[in-house]
Amino acid sequence: MNHAGRLDALRARIDTPLLVSKAPNLRYLTGFTGSNGFLLARPGGGAVFITDGRYGEMAEHLVSALPETELVVYTSGMWDVFRSLVSGTLHLESDGVTWAFATDFARETGVEVAPGPGAVEELRRTKDSDEVAALTAAAAAGDAAFSALDRIVGGGPTEAALGWRLIEVMRDHGGDAATWEPIVAAGPGASVPHYRSGRKPVGPGLLLLDYGCVVEGYHSDMTRTVWLEGEPDAEMARVYRAVHESQQAGIDAVRPGVACGDVDEAVRQVLRGYGYEEQFLHSTGHGVGLEIHEPPWIRRGNDDRLREGDAVTVEPGVYLPGIGGVRIEDMVLVTASGGAMMTTSAKELW
Repeated sequence: MNHAGRLDALRARIDTPLLVSKAPNLRYLTGFTGSNGFLLARPGGGAVFITDGRYGEMAEHLVSALPETELVVYTSGMWDVFRSLVSGTLHLESDGVTWAFATDFARETGVEVAPGPGAVEELRRTKDSDEVAALTAAAAAGDAAFSALDRIVGGGPTEAALGWRLIEVMRDHGGDAATWEPIVAAGPGASVPHYRSGRKPVGPGLLLLDYGCVVEGYHSDMTRTVWLEGEPDAEMARVYRAVHESQQAGIDAVRPGVACGDVDEAVRQVLRGYGYEEQFLHSTGHGVGLEIHEPPWIRRGNDDRLREGDAVTVEPGVYLPGIGGVRIEDMVLVTASGGAMMTTSAKELW
């Protein structure tokens, strides 16, 4: 990962010192994966990475590869360190610190703090070739798990146990476990979009799988809905057809310059024609990268326009309470020529 280039790009974007503290942003800029770190980025050039003694050796290795970056490791007196480094006005990441930290920082250092401009998130949104490679590898591990479904569903595991089997296959294919558990929903449980998998045995009938993994910090996210054994009933087959067609319409709409809300509307138009729009209970998708949910947001009314380098999900669903539901989700990379599929698993109901 080109951490040095990313840090240079950040310093060129800001006009006030920025204290980066949000974990994904620190990883993006420096490669740091510890639980306590700060990067003080200064406009035009110069930066200081601050951490405690637990991470001194790790940080020394990382900071040595960053241009014009000093390392400060403390074992006590964190506020003394900040008092020696900052003055005037300092931007804090508005979604990376608590109100308590912001008020304590101002009181202890005597500097004026203000919410930051979201500069790191803007950089993170456009994925470079290294990031695309990591996302593609994570997606491939998820595809491998789906390909193993016939094998790992044998013996009628519980929903939770099948989720762990999916994780094991993804690990075998280079994917680390994600911070969220797989959604494995059998039968009527599939009508709950964020269903919590339990001890219900997985057997013949409807099965919804929503899962992913992490490669070099970058996430995959995929959903498939299948019917185990025999043919599905007519109602669920119609729901599946509607969701499948709506997802393809959304994927076809993905290209640079298209408003996120227009991709959402392309999906809804198909579901509306089937009479299922009211059973679509969430937005169409989201960005995916170092966080499982990040900009851009593919939702109704969002005028934000897709950019080349965005990695997004397209995941319509229809949910019938007490009966079941269908969701199909893929990761799509926005390229100059349109949407390029990152997840490639087959999409058939049975």
